[in-house]
Amino acid sequence: MRRLMRFAVGVMVLFACGSAHADSTADIKRAIQAANKHDFAGAVKILMPGAEAGDSLVEYYLASLYDGEFGYAPPNPAEALKWMRKAAEKGLKEAQSSLGDKYYDGRGVKQDLTEAAKWFRLSADQGYAAAQGVLGELYETGRGVPEDKREALRLYLLAAAQGRAVDQVNAGHMYATGSGTERDDATAVKYFRLAADQENVSAAVWLSSAYETGSGVGKDLTLAYMWTALAERFAGPSKTGPNLANGFEIITDSLRHQMTPQAIELAQQMAANWKPGDAKANPKN
Repeated sequence: MRRLMRFAVGVMVLFACGSAHADSTADIKRAIQAANKHDFAGAVKILMPGAEAGDSLVEYYLASLYDGEFGYAPPNPAEALKWMRKAAEKGLKEAQSSLGDKYYDGRGVKQDLTEAAKWFRLSADQGYAAAQGVLGELYETGRGVPEDKREALRLYLLAAAQGRAVDQVNAGHMYATGSGTERDDATAVKYFRLAADQENVSAAVWLSSAYETGSGVGKDLTLAYMWTALAERFAGPSKTGPNLANGFEIITDSLRHQMTPQAIELAQQMAANWKPGDAKANPKN
């Protein structure tokens, strides 16, 4: 499910929309505070006048509330769809992307990937990174749109440039496999590093493989071991189920058989001391 935590980033969306919604920002903040206290009726009461007056940002927040954000229960899919569509039709990029999510998942509407792609495209054309990334996935797989690997990569790169780790990984994967572009292992590593600096598990695993095989970087088993250890750390105990834990163990076992005890100890120390942007973890080679 691609449901976005809209209220969790509510304040950022609020300020990003600028002065066009200046009159409604105070009400939205009050509604968020009420919702945080589980006063959902109070939050709706605060938002409804602005929504009925046609303020797209208020419509968006009201839709998000009805969608079940902050534990609003039971969710009201019909009201959520009604207000999200109103905001999307007025051109609010966040609402367009969220409406695309609804059609993508079939939440409150019949699943329709073609309709989802339409709304994602409208949002993506306004530079909204989340929509760019999901639309890229649709183009990569040919769902709801004609398959177009080059367009998928273009969209991933736009989202990656805005810091979306998942799309930095997607772009890296396409460069690593030569999908939609010429294979370029060094560029792939560049994008995996950007995502790994955000503690993305997949990116760390890719980097481990790159250093083990020397793909796009100099072969370095110590760094390969370090990135595997970091991938396991990034996943954390709550997300590392038996299958994933077994996968990490298989990788580290394979590396141990190729390394000295001193190299293993160094890799473990490097992992323990790692910080985003660590020069030792990202040598220029």
